[in-house]
Amino acid sequence: MEIIDFIRRENLKIITYSIISFISIIITGLVLFPSIFYDNWIWKYYWGPVVADSGVQIGVPDGKAVFNEVWASEGYTMISELTYGIILILSLYLIYHLLKKLKIKVNWRFALALLPYIIFGPAVRVLEDANFFDHPFIYFFISPFIYAVIAAFAIFFLLLGYYIEKKYGKSKFISINKILFYGGVIFLLPSLILIFSWILGFNWSYTTGIRFDIFLIVTSIICIIVLLVYLLPILFRKKEELKAYQNPLNLSMLFGHLLDGVTSYISIKDPLLMGLSYSEKHPASNFLLEIWGPLFPIVKFILIIVVIYVFDILYKEELKKYMTFVNLIKIGILILGFSPGLRDLLRVTMGV
Repeated sequence: MEIIDFIRRENLKIITYSIISFISIIITGLVLFPSIFYDNWIWKYYWGPVVADSGVQIGVPDGKAVFNEVWASEGYTMISELTYGIILILSLYLIYHLLKKLKIKVNWRFALALLPYIIFGPAVRVLEDANFFDHPFIYFFISPFIYAVIAAFAIFFLLLGYYIEKKYGKSKFISINKILFYGGVIFLLPSLILIFSWILGFNWSYTTGIRFDIFLIVTSIICIIVLLVYLLPILFRKKEELKAYQNPLNLSMLFGHLLDGVTSYISIKDPLLMGLSYSEKHPASNFLLEIWGPLFPIVKFILIIVVIYVFDILYKEELKKYMTFVNLIKIGILILGFSPGLRDLLRVTMGV
C-alpha cells in the first residue's frame, strides 16, 4: 500500500525521471553502440520510414530508404506503432495535468476549439503527398513529427489564451477556447487555400485526377451511419442511457473512425470499381482489410460504440470525477481516427 500511495503522490516525478533515464540510456547507446541503437533501431523503425516517406533519397525504390546497408520502409511497424502509442499516452497524461493546473474545462467546446489543429495535420500531410514542401522542411510535415509541431502550436495558443483571459477577463470575444480556436484558424487557413486551389485545377505536381465523387460518397455513407446512431435513443426512448450516443463528442469519435475505416476500405479495396489503387501503411489495419475489406470499418464502428458504452454508460458514475481526463482521452481517440481518415480522403480526392 505504501508503494501504491507513493506512486500516486509522486507520479509526475516518476514519469519525469523515467523519461530522463530513458533518454540518457539512448544517448549512451548511440555513443557506444551506434550500429545497434541507431542503424538497427532508430533508423530502421523511426527515422528511416520518415526518410522513405519523404522520397529524398535518390537511387532507391519508392517507399524505401537505406543507411549503412540497413533498409527502412515507408509506413509503420508494430514496434513503431507501440512506441508512438506509449508516447501518446504519456503526452495525454502530461497535458491532462497542465489543463488541470490551469483549471481548463475539457468538454465539447474545448474539442471544437481544437478542431482547426485536428484538421491541420491531415491537410499539411496531403500537401506533402502532393510534393508542395521541399527538403529539409518536408520532414516537419511527415508523421509523427507533424503532430509534435501541431501540439506545440496548440499549447502555445492555449497558454496565450489563458494569459489574455486572466489579464483582461472573459468576454464575448475573449476566452481561452476562442483564442485557441482563432490561433488554429490562422494556422490552418493557408493549407485549406492550397487544397481548394488544387481541387479547382491549379496543380503544382502530378495528379491522377480530381475525384470529388469519392469525397461525396464517403462523407454521405458516414453521415448516414452517424445519423442512425443519433436516432437510436429516439427510437428507444425508455432507454435513458442510450442518450450517450447523442453526445457531440461521442458522435465526433464515431465520425472520425468511420472516416478512417470507410475511406481505407473504398480506396484500397475499390468495391465500387472506380479505378482506385491505394495501400495501407498500418499493419493492424492492413491485416483486417486482407481478411475481408468491410471488416476494418465494421471493427472501427464496434470499438467506438463499446468505448462510448464503457465511458458513458457502464462506468458513468465511477468516472464522473474524472471527466476531464475521460474527455481528453475521447479527443485523443477522435484524432487517431479523424487525422488518418481525412488525409486519406483528401489524397483520393486530390488524386495524389
